[in-house]
Amino acid sequence: MSPRLPSLALFVPWLVCACGGDDHGGASASSGAGITTAPAASGITSIDDLLPTTSTGSGTDGTSEGDDSDALKLDLGAQGDFGSPVGLGCEFIDVLFVVDVSASMSEEKANLDANFPNFVAVLDSYIADPSKEAVGYRLGVTNSSIVDNKDGKSTMGLDGALFDGDNLFDDDCDLGGRLWIDGPGASVTSSFSCLAPDPKSPCNFCTDLGRERPLDAIDMFIAKSEAGQVNAGFYRGDASLLVIVLLTDEDDDVNNTTTTPAATKKALDNFAGGDERYVVVTIAGPQAAECDSAFGSAAAAPILHEFTSLVPNGMMGDICQGDLAQALDQALALIQLSCDELPPPVG
Repeated sequence: MSPRLPSLALFVPWLVCACGGDDHGGASASSGAGITTAPAASGITSIDDLLPTTSTGSGTDGTSEGDDSDALKLDLGAQGDFGSPVGLGCEFIDVLFVVDVSASMSEEKANLDANFPNFVAVLDSYIADPSKEAVGYRLGVTNSSIVDNKDGKSTMGLDGALFDGDNLFDDDCDLGGRLWIDGPGASVTSSFSCLAPDPKSPCNFCTDLGRERPLDAIDMFIAKSEAGQVNAGFYRGDASLLVIVLLTDEDDDVNNTTTTPAATKKALDNFAGGDERYVVVTIAGPQAAECDSAFGSAAAAPILHEFTSLVPNGMMGDICQGDLAQALDQALALIQLSCDELPPPVG
């Protein structure tokens, strides 16, 4: 692959739909459009610069109204300077969804399912673009629960292992003996719709209540990605952009966790070969106060905010918007930009 500059052309048709939404009275997880940071070497100060804006005025549903012809904002600074080429770009995009499986998350997972066809369509279009180096993507699912907790209560956690599609109460998902979905492909959307809503271990005597430990789940996912372990082969290494999507209405459980935001970030740095070689998208509650939405309430998530803010290609999405479409659109923009600019591994 040859070095190349970031491309904006792809973002234009897909970001037009990422307009502002109603927060249903809840506190916003972050200011602006929800992006915490953007790739440091891109020459773009924020992914906000690539997201649509609307003119002043408010609709009855709390969304902004304006002329659609002015919906896209490309604020690239005085000179619009992207800087020098920063990487080779990625050949693969390997996406891990870490899903909160507690009962309070049923509406959020249903909304994720409803928005996933567009998520897949955007990835498919990116892969099909002949100007890009990327040739495929991969989707895997685990949950944010860990079985062994200090209080002695077990959960339906997967301890960072990829979900095999063996549903406890619903029809099993046929992944052809694999632990992930490879795309593009005709069955990607239907396979994910089966895989994502209920990624639980087959434990009849365990609970799905609380004790969410997404940072531990990331650490355990990494440990289980070593040769001979269950997740081996999912992340394709040097040629891949690793993407981790955290979806939860709780914060990391401080009473049970065995890690810290800085320690998990360091583990990801080592695993991916540098902190600009992966993306973290966290869709959770606000930093300092709980919120309410069409999904119900979400707890404040200061630990997850801290973790995501440490990651150069990190994004916080507000789960209390009541619709995950905007957060997923913004995540797709960040994923594509990060793929365009993927640097070689460090060391």
